[in-house]
Amino acid sequence: MFDGKLFDFKIDCALPFSWEKGRAYARARSFDALSFRLKGNADYYHEKKHYHVDKNDILFVPANYDYVIDPHCSEQVLVIHFNIKNSCFTEMKTFTPTNPDVFERSFSAICRVWNNKPTGYAYKLAELFYGILEEIEIQKTENDTSPKLQKAINFMQKNFCLPETNVEAVAEHVGVSTVYLRKIFNKNMHVTPIEYLRELRLDHACELLKTGYYSVEDVATLSGFSDAKYFSITYKKRKGVSPSKDFKKAFSHSGQT
Repeated sequence: MFDGKLFDFKIDCALPFSWEKGRAYARARSFDALSFRLKGNADYYHEKKHYHVDKNDILFVPANYDYVIDPHCSEQVLVIHFNIKNSCFTEMKTFTPTNPDVFERSFSAICRVWNNKPTGYAYKLAELFYGILEEIEIQKTENDTSPKLQKAINFMQKNFCLPETNVEAVAEHVGVSTVYLRKIFNKNMHVTPIEYLRELRLDHACELLKTGYYSVEDVATLSGFSDAKYFSITYKKRKGVSPSKDFKKAFSHSGQT
């Protein structure tokens, strides 16, 4: 539903809503909305696009988006109105959870906090809101990911620091061919297995360099790169600067001499 990246937001309100069967028009509003449907099902229409939501579904409506709603029975929803800074969302999005009880509790909690506004409530709202987004990401990944792909990802995340972890080793661990492994990665992750593995290693390398404790060669080895020169090339291609330059920056900031 979302891309998983953090963004700046401000919650305007979080309230329960209900209405009876009957088509209605909703004008474009200045805020985004995220809702969890406690009861009922409905169809939404915007220009030539059609969206259907059932009980327990989550619906995102971006700001400045008008629509026609056609509820087929009485509706009960929990809705969060919020503003995203520099939002790039332009379409409705729907999500059907595999475990809706988690969302019912979270949406109910965020409505209670908004209604009662205890001390520090803004921080609690942020915690609950990010928790909802986190759970969407988790359940969406579980829905979209085949068992073999998930097994491959788990193996890579646990063993990427070992230089012997390569596509062949991952495929052998999962019990599939390298061709099939590439196929399920391209279909579900939109990257090749080697690209995914390289990104894991580069992310880890970036964190190690920030400490200023390790040389570039040590970082390469600790991140699973068997060749320090190749590590430097791939690092610069991603970051735009060489790892040695980032190391010097971190080293100087650490106060070491």
